[in-house]
Amino acid sequence: MNQYIQAGENYLKKCVFDGLAHSYDVDEKEYVKAYPEVTGYVLKYFADTAHMLERNMIDAALYLVKIQNSNGGFYSFDRKDILYSFDTAQIARGLLAVFNYTNDVIFLNSALKAGEFLLSSQQANGAIIPYYNINLEAWVIRDETYEIWNGPFSGLMCKLTEAFRDFYAITGEKKYKEAMEKTANFYESADYIEYTHPLGYWIEGLIAAKRMEKVREVVDSNILRRIENNGYISYKENLSYGYVSGTIQLGIILAKIGYFEEAKLIRNYGRLVQSKHESGGLFQYADSTGNINRNIHSEINSWGTKYFCELERLLEER
Repeated sequence: MNQYIQAGENYLKKCVFDGLAHSYDVDEKEYVKAYPEVTGYVLKYFADTAHMLERNMIDAALYLVKIQNSNGGFYSFDRKDILYSFDTAQIARGLLAVFNYTNDVIFLNSALKAGEFLLSSQQANGAIIPYYNINLEAWVIRDETYEIWNGPFSGLMCKLTEAFRDFYAITGEKKYKEAMEKTANFYESADYIEYTHPLGYWIEGLIAAKRMEKVREVVDSNILRRIENNGYISYKENLSYGYVSGTIQLGIILAKIGYFEEAKLIRNYGRLVQSKHESGGLFQYADSTGNINRNIHSEINSWGTKYFCELERLLEER
């Protein structure tokens, strides 16, 4: 394990407490934003790569089981009356990974409840409805959900193919494979996404469903040209800062389809950002020199750090 992975993993281990993963605000010098969805990311990472899951990780998985709604869904942050299909999918993947590691059926049963919730979120055309309102006992589409984040017609929702693929792999049930294909069929025709983080989610979903022709089309026409010499990619073209997790996600995608030199450039930019704070975590927003950008907030997040460790491991295996 190289020093960059070790530093990143140390941050990830420390940010999980009281059952959830947190971000760290470098200005306030405190942990913020206990986040169920991202706890799923971190659990999957360590369950897939670690020789031993530490106690706080098992406790986090048990906590997710505890806070799961009876219909299988999960909330995001503090608003507990709205359940999210996207967040539930990421948590379910973490729980499945912990089950594969521990063989404890409590995690499998919780994940399968989440799987049924996700199936109920899918419309006949394959689109995923993003929100379930507990008070209304119904799936809802709000006007703002038609924007790029979490909208039913946003390519971001294509990432649910990963969860359906994982469910199919562990259960062999045809309904999950069919849901994966319907999701990919619908979102493959989504408009090109300029923002790197949701763009990464979209392509991750396409890769899970093996829609490689579309993946290469988007990469060749829209991503390669955006990579600067040091691996930096702006969050959206002409913005003065990058969403670091989104940049790293694109690096992983490039490595998976054979653009190793470009992936290494992005990896090196991630190392630059990591070097700017002693925690080993990566700022959520940073400029082209790797320094934090405070236009939105001054946080280090766990999901960006997880993706960075994943990219390091992927390139180290070559």
